Amino acid sequence: MASAAHSADPASPPSRRRSFLSSWAVNIAIAFTALRTNVMRSLLTMLGVMIGVFAVTLAVAVGNGASEAVTETINRFGSNMAILVAAPDTGDGPPRNTGVRGRLTERDLKAIEAEVPNIRAVAPQLRREMNLVVSGSNVTSEAVGTSPGYGVVTNQLADAGRYITQADVRSAARVVVLGRTVAKDLFGEFDPVGENVRINGVPFNVVGLLEAKGSTLGDDQDDTLILPISTMRQRFVGDGLAGPDDLQFAFVAFNQDASLTNGKDDIVNVLTDRYRVKPGEVTPFTVRTTEEFVEQSNFVTGILQAVLVSIASISLLVGGIGIMNIMLVSVTERTREIGLRMALGARRSDIRNQFLVEAAVLCVLGGTVGLVLAWGSGVALENYADFPVPVGIGTALGAVLFSAAIGLLFGGYPAIRASRLSPIEALRTE
Repeated sequence: MASAAHSADPASPPSRRRSFLSSWAVNIAIAFTALRTNVMRSLLTMLGVMIGVFAVTLAVAVGNGASEAVTETINRFGSNMAILVAAPDTGDGPPRNTGVRGRLTERDLKAIEAEVPNIRAVAPQLRREMNLVVSGSNVTSEAVGTSPGYGVVTNQLADAGRYITQADVRSAARVVVLGRTVAKDLFGEFDPVGENVRINGVPFNVVGLLEAKGSTLGDDQDDTLILPISTMRQRFVGDGLAGPDDLQFAFVAFNQDASLTNGKDDIVNVLTDRYRVKPGEVTPFTVRTTEEFVEQSNFVTGILQAVLVSIASISLLVGGIGIMNIMLVSVTERTREIGLRMALGARRSDIRNQFLVEAAVLCVLGGTVGLVLAWGSGVALENYADFPVPVGIGTALGAVLFSAAIGLLFGGYPAIRASRLSPIEALRTE
C-alpha cells in the first residue's frame, strides 16, 4: 500500500518529468498556433535570422573548403617535400631589393642528394610557357624541363607510353610527356603516344601520357607537359640563365617518416656552406616545405573566415533585434490572453517559457531555411566553380543550435516582460 501511494505521489520524479514534458509540448503547440495566425509577419521575422544563418554557414564552409583545397593541392602535387627556389630568401615578408642575385644549380642539388639523409627523390626544374602545334591545333601550356625524379616527387607518372628517362636527359632527346588536358586539346580522343608535335617550332615525339590529376580551385594540374631538363636548357631557356647548370626550381622529396624540419635545416646548411653565406646575410636561395605552405594557407584562410563570419554575424544581430521587436509587439497584442492564462492558474514561469519557446521556434525555423540555402549554394559552387564548400554535420547542428540560442537571447526580454504582467490589469486590456 505504501508503495502504491508513493508511486501515485504527484511529486515523484516520473510525474515531474511528465509534467515538465507536457508543459513544453503545450508551449511548442501554442508557438506554432501563433505562427500560423500571423504567417506573413512570422516569415518576415524569420527573414533576418535566415539570412544571418545562411551567411555565417556559407562563410564557415567557404573557409573550410579553401583550407581543404589548398591541402589537397599540396598533397596531390607531392607531400613531405622541400621546394627550393633560385631567389633571395627575404623571410615571410614581401620581396625587397637585397642586392643578392638568386642562384641554384644542378651541382647544388647533387650535393644535397649526397649529404642530406632520408631523401627519396630530387627533381631539378626549368619552366616556360610553350606553344604546341599539331595539324592546325594550337595550344599554350607550361612546360617543365626536369628529370625522371619529378614523377616520383609529384606522384604523377605516365599511365600510357613511358615517362622521360635518364637516357633522354643525357642525350637531350626531343621527347615529351603530355598532360591529359594538353593531349585532349591537341589530339582529341586519339591516342597521342608515338605522334609528333611541334613545340615552339621544334619537332618532338610524344612518348607518354601523364596520369590524370584533375583541378583544384580552377588550377588544372593536367595542363602541363614534361621535357628532359637538358633539352629544355639547350633549346629553350639556356640563354636566359646565368650559368650552364642553373635551375629555377627544385623539389626534394623525403621519406614519409622523415622530419621535414630537420630536412629543411640540412638543405639550408649545405647550400649556406656552398655559397659561403655569413650569419645575418641574405641567402641567394629560398627553401620552403609543404608543411609551411599548409600552415601559411591555413593561417590566411582562418583570418579570411573570421572576417567573413564577423561580417555575416551582423545579419544575425539584426535578425535577433527583429525577433525582439516582433515579440514585444506580440506581447502587447496578446495581453488579454496572458491575463486569461494567469487567471486559469498559469504561473509566471509558464508565461515566460511560452514566449521564449515561440522566439526559439521562429529562429530555429529561420535558421533551418538559411542552412538549406547555404547547403544549396555550396553544392552549386562545387558543381560550377570547382570549389569545395563542405557543410558538415557539425556545422549544420551548430547553425540550428545557434539559431535557437539567438531566439532565447533576444526573446528573453519580451518573455520576462510578459511574465511580469498583472493578471487583473491584463484582463482589463481591450
